[in-house]
Amino acid sequence: MNRHEQTEIIKNSFPFLTDDDVVQILDIAEYRACKHRTVLIKSKEINNTIFFIMEGMIRGYFINDKGIEKNIFLRPERTLSGDPNSLFEQKEAKFTFEAITDSKFLCFQQSDLQALMSRNPRIMKLYMAGLQENIQTMVMRIESLIDRMPEQRYDELLSKHPQFFQKAYHKHIANYLGITSVSLSRIIKRKLQK
Repeated sequence: MNRHEQTEIIKNSFPFLTDDDVVQILDIAEYRACKHRTVLIKSKEINNTIFFIMEGMIRGYFINDKGIEKNIFLRPERTLSGDPNSLFEQKEAKFTFEAITDSKFLCFQQSDLQALMSRNPRIMKLYMAGLQENIQTMVMRIESLIDRMPEQRYDELLSKHPQFFQKAYHKHIANYLGITSVSLSRIIKRKLQK
């Protein structure tokens, strides 16, 4: 992906940025493309990278005491992501982040982005918009897991994030919804029969 394409994606995603803002952002970013299953952040390592997902999708997961992977994050295109423990507390990452499709990113070191934000309120607005989206997504997910039946969780996720069903594997979606892959298949089958 060339710089012009990167510029267009940023401008379309954050229309309040000026051309000069985009140049400043790209000057501190590292462009990365990777294949699916590429690990971007390993748990138990400090990683102060913020990802802007230009194409593809990533997941953040941990392995529980029984050795089972549990998806905490599914992050689609045009969103910011990173490990909260490393970014906000400068501690080891709690989660492993992995590309679940071939993906393209802009990667920022948090210190570089913070320095830019301190000089430019529009770039601060970009960062705040990313945090707000992350918080809203997590609150929606927590509420869904606490108060919704599996089929309702599926409907809500499909309504709010249809791109998940185009890009993510069903096993990742099922895990994210807190159900088994078999249960997800049954829900999808019931929906198709209606």
